[in-house]
Amino acid sequence: MDLHGRRWPTVPTERETELLGEVARSRVWTDGPWTAEVERRMAGLTGAPHAVAFNSCTSALHAALHALRAGRGTRVALPSLTFAGTATGARHIGATLLFQEVRPDTLTLGPDLPADADLVIAVDLHGVPHGLDRGPVLTDACQALGTRIGGRHVGASGTHAWSFSAAKMVTAPDGGAVTTSDPALADRLRELRDYGVPAGEHRSNAGVRWPGGHNWRPSELSMAMVAHRLDDLDARVARARDVTDRLHKTMDGLGLWRQHAPDGTEPGWHKVRFGAPGLDPGEARRMADALAAAGVPTHRWGALPLHRHPAFGGPGGPDLPGTDRPDLPGTDRAAAGTLCLGTEACPPMTWNDDEVEQVCTLIETIAEG
Repeated sequence: MDLHGRRWPTVPTERETELLGEVARSRVWTDGPWTAEVERRMAGLTGAPHAVAFNSCTSALHAALHALRAGRGTRVALPSLTFAGTATGARHIGATLLFQEVRPDTLTLGPDLPADADLVIAVDLHGVPHGLDRGPVLTDACQALGTRIGGRHVGASGTHAWSFSAAKMVTAPDGGAVTTSDPALADRLRELRDYGVPAGEHRSNAGVRWPGGHNWRPSELSMAMVAHRLDDLDARVARARDVTDRLHKTMDGLGLWRQHAPDGTEPGWHKVRFGAPGLDPGEARRMADALAAAGVPTHRWGALPLHRHPAFGGPGGPDLPGTDRPDLPGTDRAAAGTLCLGTEACPPMTWNDDEVEQVCTLIETIAEG
């Protein structure tokens, strides 16, 4: 069983290769029809009234913070168990980062948030939707494309940032988008991604209206691939759910800890995260070593939570102004005591049925040993 090779992202099809050639020859490489097409499809897919494409999800989050009038000193509550990109934009604008504990079952933000927070960035971690009201929060949904709540796409209401990077469910060299229910916010985002110049106007210094604007425009090459691969999203999400359901069945039968989803939700299951009962770090290392010896790789995504990261005010880093340094034992326990099956280059959804069954048998042997 070889689960170490690169299976994801998938090799471009002949049609995709032809399409990329057509886009290159068109010499319309930004602000073109494929950017508009991705925005149209993202609005249709999620049910959100508005979609604005960006060159990455990190840029999308950064721009959304500017569009929401956040700036230096804005108090932003966010989970510590997330990727650095969730917090990068907030750090750049000088916001005060209020790192929060995550729930022990879903690993997403719980309802007990600081009353003095000006803004909340919630994360749909590994495709598992957070349980907060989506109206007033900014959601980092980079791993949640295809996730549903009560039968509706998770992005149907509120403001969400999405990713099309190489490890995500819909892949391209890079790219991102914001979907939102707020038309004024969408207008500001279109200006911000193009230096702060109002959409449709000639780009010039005189046209810049927003000091927070950047060159965040997506490449038409990436957008063409995203538009093409959105057609296969349902099949990819369905495969991820089938594989994860089988793995979870084995984990539940053994009494292992694994990430849960709230009732009434259907995650896209970007990752399969599990651990020993009680989230014992030593037992997690033992399971990782035993799986590796049998040819099954794991990775420790989020092993360094952001409240302990030097770049975000943690130990060993600079004494950054506006840094909250909380004690988050639940987050520390989840970071140290859990594993993600597979790798980002060979995630579980790319395994065939025989490989999934072999991994389930190995987990049973290791857990019972």
